[in-house]
Amino acid sequence: KQWYQRRVQDRHQEFTPWLVAAEKTASEGLAKPSDLAEVKALNEKVGAFDKNCVNYLKVLNAAQAAAKKMTTHAEADAEVAALKARYDVVKTVSNGWVAKVDTLVKEWVLLDNTVTELNSWVAKDKTAEGENQFSLEKMESTLGELKNIFKHKEKLVEGL
Repeated sequence: KQWYQRRVQDRHQEFTPWLVAAEKTASEGLAKPSDLAEVKALNEKVGAFDKNCVNYLKVLNAAQAAAKKMTTHAEADAEVAALKARYDVVKTVSNGWVAKVDTLVKEWVLLDNTVTELNSWVAKDKTAEGENQFSLEKMESTLGELKNIFKHKEKLVEGL
């Protein structure tokens, strides 16, 4: 009995400081990136946070398993349930961040690629006299697409 009780306490001591820090991080929200490099860094940060959530759930589950083996485990069960409820709030925030930042990365890459494509047209479509040969319709269409992607990206950034 004491061995299982000790295991539960050890898991709580490992889990609780992480949970307090994760709750603080989740309440602070995300930084608003201003360029593609910052979005990619944010994506890595959010991915690492989510991976930590998954890893620490294993610690909580181990505490729960040890609690079930105790002769009287109502109190330990209640403690684990309370920690799990707090964990679920953090994990819900993490899942939202992962989804939002993943979408933002894709939009920003699309925006970046479209700008690069546009620049390459302008650079290479000059004649010997220096006049542009690209189609005005193609340019207008791409600029319209670029404007829409940019607006969508801005909404995504605001939604972080």
